[in-house]
Amino acid sequence: MSASYQNIQRRLQAFDFTGLFTQELMWNHYVTRDLVLTVDGVTYTLKPVAQRGLAVFECVPPTDAQFPDHATRRKIDTQVSKTAREHIIIFHDNAKTVQWWQWVKREAGKPSPCRGQSFHKGQSGDALAQKIQGIAFELEDEPNVAETLAKVGAAFDVEKVTKKFYEQFKKEHDAFLKFTKGIPDGKLERWYVSVMLNRLMFIYFIQKKGFLVLLC
Repeated sequence: MSASYQNIQRRLQAFDFTGLFTQELMWNHYVTRDLVLTVDGVTYTLKPVAQRGLAVFECVPPTDAQFPDHATRRKIDTQVSKTAREHIIIFHDNAKTVQWWQWVKREAGKPSPCRGQSFHKGQSGDALAQKIQGIAFELEDEPNVAETLAKVGAAFDVEKVTKKFYEQFKKEHDAFLKFTKGIPDGKLERWYVSVMLNRLMFIYFIQKKGFLVLLC
């Protein structure tokens, strides 16, 4: 059974990360001590949230004025990796109005790009919720680290997914174009095919979300 999209959004709005991972995504509780790190003179406490071979931590800065920027988050990540090499860190402010989810893709002999996604309380959180839904497990699953990383990578490695999407879109666009007849202008013909594909994707999207109900 896939994780409930509505429940994921509800947990996000409530900043309930432990409930999100252990109740909705079927990750395991992470029983370990808090990580206390000092970066550029500021002390950050990272609370363990869940784990499935890959660890998840929640990090709240001492004050909202000290919310870590990109460079600081990377330094925090480097220190966390000494304890848990593969991990996700969820940064959020004390007032619980903004979240920043961070995952670093690690491959031997290659740079380690940082993938992130923001969420502001009151927003629908669709972009983040869709990614989170992709890292859900079944209760009986016993994945190894590689399998968990594959799920997280597929969900959060947007650059790779975006490239694959546009490559597939171009392939389908070219195939559709070959079947299009009766439009003498080449530019107009390509525009027509793009519009049709975009409308089909929109219908698929609203059907996938349960907004489209077919009555027989």
